[in-house]
Amino acid sequence: MKIRALTPADLASYRQLRLESIRDSPSSFVPTHEEESALPAEQMAARLKESPFQVTYGAFQDEVLVGVVGLLRDARSKICHRATVVGVYVTPQARAGGIAQRLFEAVIAHARNIPELVQLDLKVNTINPGARALYAKLGFVSCGIDHRAMRIEGKFHDEERMALYLDVI
Repeated sequence: MKIRALTPADLASYRQLRLESIRDSPSSFVPTHEEESALPAEQMAARLKESPFQVTYGAFQDEVLVGVVGLLRDARSKICHRATVVGVYVTPQARAGGIAQRLFEAVIAHARNIPELVQLDLKVNTINPGARALYAKLGFVSCGIDHRAMRIEGKFHDEERMALYLDVI
């Protein structure tokens, strides 16, 4: 398995996996499949342009993209010390292999190389105990629950806010 930062050249694989992720786990992603499908290619490719404020890592098995995780950071001075982990997904057939942990280790290592960055934030659906356990294992701590964070087909879903403090060892 190979983990690396994705680039706009990975757009076709990324788009396919992103749409699969929303279909497979709709309560883990804000956009619907229809909304994400309608995004122009250039808008989706922009997510794959690494900058001081964003990066997306991908996990490849035999040259096939099987997992992704993104990191977004706001440039505004009052909040640029934090970044948000987004778009986490590993295909069902690749989930038992520790790929999610390796993706997170890559994005955390990337974050630690940004001197002013001291905190990673994420949200996880409270009905996903496996993801919550992985994040806790990696050092993320609970910061609270956003009740009714999403409504899917008339049913509300809560999200747990979690943070990893990079400046605390």
